[in-house]
Amino acid sequence: MLSAIAARKAAQALQAVERIPELERGTSPSPQPEDLESVSPTKTSTKRKFSAKNFQLVKKRKKTKQVKPRYYEEPRPDTSKEQLGGDVILVDSDTSGSGESDLDGSKLLQIDPQIVDSSESEDEKSVSDAPGPRLPIKTSTPAPSYSLTTCPLDDTTVFPLSREETQALSPLAGAATLVALPHGERISLLGAYAFTILKGSVTICGTTLPPSRTPHRSYAPRSSPVPVIEGLAISESAVTLEELPSRLHMLMETQSTLVLFQELSTGIEGLGRICKVFQNVFEPSRRQNNMGDSSLGIPGVYVLSTQTKDIQPFLLPAAWERSLSSVLPNIDRAIHLVRGPKKSGKSTFARVLVNRLLMSYQKVAYLECDLGQSEFTPAGMVALNIVDAFIFGPPFTHPTIPFRAHYIGATTPRSSPSHYLEAIHSLIQSYRIDVQTPDFSPERGDDSRISDHIPLVVNTMGWTKGLGADLNRKIEDIVQPTDIFEFEPSSPKPLDYPDSGVETTYHSLTPITPSILSQNFTPADHRSLNILSYLHATFPPPSSKDPLTQVTAIHWSTALPLCAQPPWEVACTPTFQRVFLTGAGVEDVVSPELGRVLNGALVALVICDPDTLDHDAITTIPTEPNSPAPLIPYVQGSSPPAPATSCCHGLALIRGVSTPTQSDPSRIHVLTPLPGVVLAQANVLVKGELEIPVWGMLDFTHENGGEGNGVPYLRWGKGDGLGGEKRRVRRNLMRKGQM
Repeated sequence: MLSAIAARKAAQALQAVERIPELERGTSPSPQPEDLESVSPTKTSTKRKFSAKNFQLVKKRKKTKQVKPRYYEEPRPDTSKEQLGGDVILVDSDTSGSGESDLDGSKLLQIDPQIVDSSESEDEKSVSDAPGPRLPIKTSTPAPSYSLTTCPLDDTTVFPLSREETQALSPLAGAATLVALPHGERISLLGAYAFTILKGSVTICGTTLPPSRTPHRSYAPRSSPVPVIEGLAISESAVTLEELPSRLHMLMETQSTLVLFQELSTGIEGLGRICKVFQNVFEPSRRQNNMGDSSLGIPGVYVLSTQTKDIQPFLLPAAWERSLSSVLPNIDRAIHLVRGPKKSGKSTFARVLVNRLLMSYQKVAYLECDLGQSEFTPAGMVALNIVDAFIFGPPFTHPTIPFRAHYIGATTPRSSPSHYLEAIHSLIQSYRIDVQTPDFSPERGDDSRISDHIPLVVNTMGWTKGLGADLNRKIEDIVQPTDIFEFEPSSPKPLDYPDSGVETTYHSLTPITPSILSQNFTPADHRSLNILSYLHATFPPPSSKDPLTQVTAIHWSTALPLCAQPPWEVACTPTFQRVFLTGAGVEDVVSPELGRVLNGALVALVICDPDTLDHDAITTIPTEPNSPAPLIPYVQGSSPPAPATSCCHGLALIRGVSTPTQSDPSRIHVLTPLPGVVLAQANVLVKGELEIPVWGMLDFTHENGGEGNGVPYLRWGKGDGLGGEKRRVRRNLMRKGQM
């Protein structure tokens, strides 16, 4: 940015140039000898006597002006004043010793009078307010906005379908619209919808989908990058000419891709009423009301035209594409590990990698080692999931019952690193024995993908320093991956594991740049939403035909808050044989306090081998003084169940614990999304450090969202007394040694 002095001299120089004709005619304007002597391009008469002393001063002044060209002095191939246009200031060349000058020996500066100085200093404000031309200031040009939708949506590309026409093309019900997507054109939608590729092929989230009659579910909220669907020129078709309506037969002769978009009524939009941070994320914001368009005629689905501050598209980096293209199907052994620091894109890349592998395999195993940002389960669990459907949505849109999992009870393994490693070792053993080469693989019609081998994707945690780095190295030793995808690599040398006999291939990835979405929605917000999405989800019953079938929620019950939903009433004995507490400070919890600890707690439902439990050490909560009746089994300071002999099926919320008496055993009210057959198998409860988010305790059906309506253990407003106000932390103070 130009200084005030430079701007002032430029204005005075231009005024001097305008007064030159008057000087030639003999007029005497207000004398400014110093400015005319240094800037004027024409020899003028002056009353100052020219002496050797004055010559030395002028020469010295000219030497001080020998500076490098500023950023606004752009070189011109032609120095003619007529071709430059606009206002021009002629400045004497430093090599000229006389007052006479011409265009060949002068520097030319072009003036842009429309530039406005944005300085906030008082001196520069006074100069900017003065009339006169200004020197051009180089500003950073904003990047052009990315067009999310380039396909023209008119009568030639959009065809709404009737109910009868939809039933002939898709098994799903609801409003449907057929879109003819030309080659290279793209469309981006906001909301929850299902789409089916009837003819041609598309790319979405770095995955190429061939034509198929299988509908794909897509969840596109504003809190995550929005998927962009782009058409490809492939002539394959999943429908015949007779199955299409007669008015659409001409579309089979074109090169356009036929995509069937349908309404997806799942109730997931109601999660915004529960967690106010994500309210209306499936709808355009107020600044985007003029951009969001529901021209497809599908309720809850909006067409996005351009990228804005609140909406970011999902764009696959070139380095990611090169690494993904190098992964080839391997029927012998395929274990892919993703590692890197936090906020680098590990979870996003692992999701894209799963979709890429699903293009060649019917099923993909996913081992979640990140306790804080889990993909398919709530936080605090290491889980092994079996994925058999493409993933197009953030983690809270696909909560899943894991194939096998273990509950750590915290968002970091800092307090129990050995238990964390034992749980991962147990899951790897389960994968190698039960999942890697399945004994039973049902036929899927014309599906030509690999079915007798299931690859594994391992997502590690973002804690890469100190103890976290040691744990990640031990995880690699346990997993023995064939491919390692690393963000910001520390060693470019490929690794190999002699025990496995397979050389490890190393892939280097570039971290993604944080977007504005990471500022609006923090990891803690996403973690709270994942837990609430899990507790409000509705899971279908597990399949008895294929034990490796993925059980994912397809509906969310958000009409009632958790405090109004009917719970399961479970007798503590003999249903639960043991209660474990994990985390810091749990060794101080005595048996009489266990009822208060479990009331309103988030617990894990665990199946444990009864022979591994130490029944002799169990103590119980006394009901009344001198009452020995056994009620809730608990051992103070006991370690959690061993991963080798236990398995966690999911989480539950204990909404209340009854007061035990000698005649009536203790009962608890349990809220869990798990089916009743899974709940009946649990015989152990594990309470960790995680608690239910505050949003889950509120009754959002009230006018003010439940705030201040007598919620237990919550107090609204400012606190009273010393220390009641919010603590202010100042991080701008330096120590004496830092000054």
